[in-house]
Amino acid sequence: MPTPPKPAPPPAPPASKPQEASAPAAASCSASRLSPIPKPTAKPLPPAVASMRERIIKAAVACDYAALQKLGDEKGKGVRFSYDPDQDMATTWRIQEEWTESPQPVLARLVHVLNLPFYQEGDLYWWPTAFRKDATDGDFALLNGIYPEEMIADMRKEKSYIGMRVGISADGDWQAAIQGD
Repeated sequence: MPTPPKPAPPPAPPASKPQEASAPAAASCSASRLSPIPKPTAKPLPPAVASMRERIIKAAVACDYAALQKLGDEKGKGVRFSYDPDQDMATTWRIQEEWTESPQPVLARLVHVLNLPFYQEGDLYWWPTAFRKDATDGDFALLNGIYPEEMIADMRKEKSYIGMRVGISADGDWQAAIQGD
C-alpha cells in the first residue's frame, strides 16, 4: 500500500498591514500654545544674546525641559534659578508646572518675560524692565496678563519686582532665571 501524502502545511495567516506609528503626543505645558518666534525688540540685541533668547523661547514652547537645561549649561553650569538648590532647573520647573494642587506657569512666564523690553546692566541683558532700579509704572503695566493684577499692584507699590527675571550675558551665556525675592 502506498504511503499517503503528507498533509499540506496550514496556510499562513493573512499578512497584516503594518501598523502605522502613531504620532507622539504633543508636549503639554503652560507655554505650549505660545509662539516659538520671539517678538522683535525695540533695540537690537547682540547676536549671541538674541540667539540664546530665541532658543530659550523655542525650547520653552516645545515644553522641552532637557533642552532648557542644556541651554543653561551650554557655557558652563551657571544658571541661577529659584527654588531647590539640590535639583536641576529642568526638574524643578517640571515639578512646578505639573504640581496638581497649584501648577505654576513657569515656562509661559519665561516666554512672556523674554518677549518684553529688556535693559542692559554691565555685561548682562535683563528681562523685564520692571526689574531695573527706578522701574516705571509703564514697566509694571507690561506685566498685565503674566501675573495677577493684585500681585502687579503690590510689586508696583513696593517698587520691587519679584516675578521671573532672565539674564543673558553679552556672549550669550544664560546666567539667570530667578523668581521671588
